Amino acid sequence: MNPLAFVRWALHGLWRQKVRTALTGVGVAIGTCSLAFSFALGLGLRAFIDTEFQGRDDFWRILVRVDDPLPDESRIPENDRDKIRVRGQMSAERQARIREALIERYTAQRLVRPPTLLTPQRCAAIAALPDVAEIRTYRTGEGRLWADTVETPATALTISGPLDELAPRLIAGRLPRSPAADELVVSEFVAYQLGFRDDSELDNILSLRVKLDVGGVKNSQQLALARALLGHKPPEELTRGQWQVLEKLNFLLRQKLDLIELSAAEKHELQKLLNQPGDTDHERAADSGRIATGYYRICGVVRLVTREERKKRTPLDPWELATAQAFLPPDSGETLFRQLPWVHDSGFLSAEVRVRPGGDLPATVQAIEDMGFRTYSAAKWFTAAKREVALIAAGLNLFALMALFVAGVGITNTLVTSVLERTKEIGILRAVGATRSQIVALFLLEGAIIGLIGAVAGLALARGCAVWADDWVRKLLDEQLGEREMLTTTIFIFPAWLWLGALVFAVGVTTLAALYPARRAAQIHPIEALRYN
Repeated sequence: MNPLAFVRWALHGLWRQKVRTALTGVGVAIGTCSLAFSFALGLGLRAFIDTEFQGRDDFWRILVRVDDPLPDESRIPENDRDKIRVRGQMSAERQARIREALIERYTAQRLVRPPTLLTPQRCAAIAALPDVAEIRTYRTGEGRLWADTVETPATALTISGPLDELAPRLIAGRLPRSPAADELVVSEFVAYQLGFRDDSELDNILSLRVKLDVGGVKNSQQLALARALLGHKPPEELTRGQWQVLEKLNFLLRQKLDLIELSAAEKHELQKLLNQPGDTDHERAADSGRIATGYYRICGVVRLVTREERKKRTPLDPWELATAQAFLPPDSGETLFRQLPWVHDSGFLSAEVRVRPGGDLPATVQAIEDMGFRTYSAAKWFTAAKREVALIAAGLNLFALMALFVAGVGITNTLVTSVLERTKEIGILRAVGATRSQIVALFLLEGAIIGLIGAVAGLALARGCAVWADDWVRKLLDEQLGEREMLTTTIFIFPAWLWLGALVFAVGVTTLAALYPARRAAQIHPIEALRYN
């Protein structure tokens, strides 16, 4: 039997059962449509996660924070060991947990350990990591801004990099022209406090020469404590380590005063010491090195960050930019802050690391954490989102495969019935010389034809449904993004391999479904088939 006649016999057999064949083909089409649709959606969602995360600048930023040191049992004195001893009959696991809690509580109440700061050396080590493009550090300080006889409190901020992130908030003027410029950007609240109330007056504040003082007020409590603990040692003679210890100790004393084992009179005296204002004379404070002073011209005014806007900010958005009121360029800002004794050779509590786009973000995060710092980045969210999308896609694909296999069962049923109805025809074919393998091939071909027609129809249906579903899914995702503009143009992706793969898979499933009826047809004896009525 030549191949053309072979195909003609297969088509003739399907056409004689056209209703049953059509219904079976619909099942294959639905299964193929489901499979292609779910795969296209899964590929689109993965691409959506990649684009929406990696396509934004903040994805490649890592916020590095100084973490409190872990509790160290070795630093607990021998005479206090009894306070971390676990009493009572309990399991070893529970005893270990209780002991850990006792050590943590003792450490929090009694041991003062300055955190491991981001020193210039550690910042240089982070900057030397393979995919790090830049590291930015922040210095902030409470101070006062003076314009002629008017003054206002102002939190000063300087960044080791440019102030570009302030550009969208500018409502008057410009950003500093150079890193070393004696220029200053202030918030609109500072302008209001200095007397520039009307909108038309905002331009008048530009080029205004002001005096900025930083320090003094913020550290008066630490200085009072220094006098008590260090025998009235002048503040300019304190080492960096002493300042760190004093700042930590002052914080702990104020927060946990009730937990310290002191009499009521002792607690009263300690409270008075913590609240002691120190020297109030501004000139004496400046002479002692407790206040840093600089003179600048205001070059720009930025709008305030509202409370609602702060709620929408992520942990990757530096809080310093949202809370400061006076912004200094890097070089002149560092010159100002280095006038303070506790800044000399000290470190930073936080830094912003910018990874080269396309670099290995997780590896960079891990390397920084291995240095003992706490990190906030989009790497964990990105990994979690990818995992969730993979699980969703796997579930959709599983249901699609089930639909396609159900269609395969339908093909088996159709062809088994066809074998019974065409028994005499099979006998004639065998009588005129058709071999068993040819009979098997005939029914396998019928199954493949059903799969091919159903797969083509299913792929066309999937592409048509994706056009409608794409707009709907994009609207849902756009609502989740809020005010952020969606970078993704389509949610459903149909690469060439998906078209070919779905077609081959559907034809393969339907051909395998035809194997049983084909073998059954081949087992029919020619004489018995001719006698069959």
